[in-house]
Amino acid sequence: MKITFKQFEKRALAATVCGVLVAMAAGSASAFAPVWQADGNPATTGDRHTDADVEIWHAGASASTLSMQTAVIETFCDVAQPADLLSKGGFWALGCVGKATLPASLAGKKILWNKRDEGGSGVGVGPVVVPGATVGFMLPSTGAGTNCPVASAPIVMSGVTVTPWNCSGFGYTFVPPVAATFDANDESATVDAIMKPVDIGTSDIEPDKFSSSFAENVPAADFDLNGVAGPALPPYTATGGTPIASLIFNTPVSLLMSQDLQRAQFPTGHALFNDCNPAGIDYLRNPTSGLITNIKDKAVPANSERCMPSLMGSEIRSIFAKGGAIRSAQDFQAETAYQSGAFAQMTATGATDNTIQICRRVKGSGTQAQFNAVFMGYPCDATFDGAIDSLTPEGQSGLTPFVSENEGAGDVEKCLNDFNNGTNTSGFNSALRKRWTIGIMSMERNDSLANDYRFIKVDGYAPTLVNVHAGDYYDFVSQSLQTRSGVSSVVTDAVNNLVPFMQNPAKLPSLNKTHGFGVSGWLAIPSNVTVPFNMKPDSELDFTRPVNWFQRVAASGKANTCALPSAFKKTGTATNVDITVAPQNCSSDNGSGDQNCYTP
Repeated sequence: MKITFKQFEKRALAATVCGVLVAMAAGSASAFAPVWQADGNPATTGDRHTDADVEIWHAGASASTLSMQTAVIETFCDVAQPADLLSKGGFWALGCVGKATLPASLAGKKILWNKRDEGGSGVGVGPVVVPGATVGFMLPSTGAGTNCPVASAPIVMSGVTVTPWNCSGFGYTFVPPVAATFDANDESATVDAIMKPVDIGTSDIEPDKFSSSFAENVPAADFDLNGVAGPALPPYTATGGTPIASLIFNTPVSLLMSQDLQRAQFPTGHALFNDCNPAGIDYLRNPTSGLITNIKDKAVPANSERCMPSLMGSEIRSIFAKGGAIRSAQDFQAETAYQSGAFAQMTATGATDNTIQICRRVKGSGTQAQFNAVFMGYPCDATFDGAIDSLTPEGQSGLTPFVSENEGAGDVEKCLNDFNNGTNTSGFNSALRKRWTIGIMSMERNDSLANDYRFIKVDGYAPTLVNVHAGDYYDFVSQSLQTRSGVSSVVTDAVNNLVPFMQNPAKLPSLNKTHGFGVSGWLAIPSNVTVPFNMKPDSELDFTRPVNWFQRVAASGKANTCALPSAFKKTGTATNVDITVAPQNCSSDNGSGDQNCYTP
């Protein structure tokens, strides 16, 4: 039977007497938490059944997980009711009361939305299409002695008061319950996680890129949370998926590397030396106060678009590719002074050595798969006999200790921070080295500059909505959502509400982030559809309804990350396409309506 609130009160009182229920003092949870166990079973005699009315089991893309939390809250949660967000690493669960405007299956219901990020997009594709497949999810529960014992002060997310819970008790391990006492889906004192079919999967790119014939993209995740990667899914072909919106990606570099690139690209004598070189007098000067502040101040020139260092796509490819030619800071040279014609070999300032550390994602990650397609051409090129013939990314091995493969986007952040600061939160830097470091990340992260890495320009263009819309920045991909065959009508109702939110251009601004160099994140996929919302792009980007002018599609019109970006052909107007021709060099917005930039 379900644990009633009265039963919980008795347990909480006992825990308080023992002096361990410290979490409740930190913030109040929703009206029916902290009884947030979940197992997905109908209530039967002897079951410790979930206190939720609706459970959604969602796996896949970690690159968009912060946006997904916001989307779920805005789509489903009643702003008049408090909510809970339970999380640790690549797992989170959101509990809230459904809006009255939702279908009857969701309106007023206690909804538990359980998301697995670990393993990335591939875990949101293969397990969705393989019949009978299950994966491990965190078993969320709150209060003393549970997976999520500690609550922080409530925060407001999209108008909803949310209590964040630190699930420090979750050990990422599924321990099967004792058969004589509990069935396979029930939680017990020994069960840390739960095996469930994936109702909804999200992927950073179209599902067919994870098919079994593409070895570099096949998930090698710990599906059953037993501490060992695998078991591998049987061979499968993934097709379909519903495109939802385009997400921008980048290859951020550690702060050490970013500042060395700024020293090289804005040397003595350059017009922007004072603003953009770490030795410049205005590098850390806040333009509003006029005072020298610090590198985490978004407003200082150091973090502006004009001062962003740039790498060419060919250079990025040469760092990441298997057997790549660029492995060290000393593989680069720079002018000693602007237009001097004299060059010197670069070295990594303040680093332990000159090695470039690669913080990539694991196989099966959508972040990694989109990078493979966009920068490596994998799996885009085939020989006459069908074999793949393209570059592949360098992988982690005993022979390549300069490569670290990370499960989720948050793990890449730890890796970038560790090799910048000589720490080891990621477990990849036991020698506490400091190095130039490069990773792969979506643009929904580090807008607050809390982490010691910086996004960079690629081929001279910053990863902003404006530059993608103008066709100048090309590392963007269309995310897809897929649903398991045979899901309940409740899951179908949830999908039918979530997809339109993610497709609607007017909803995307709440998911986008304002960085020091501009706004980035999501743009709607262009279409000539105008109902139920206008999907046509504008000549000048409208930040209140960002719609992309460019798309990655095959000749058939279907999403294909391997396709180079091409302009969308708008119909129903006097001019089908209004694309702004960009200047040759970009350093800052010129303030005009065309949203172009210029070199001062």
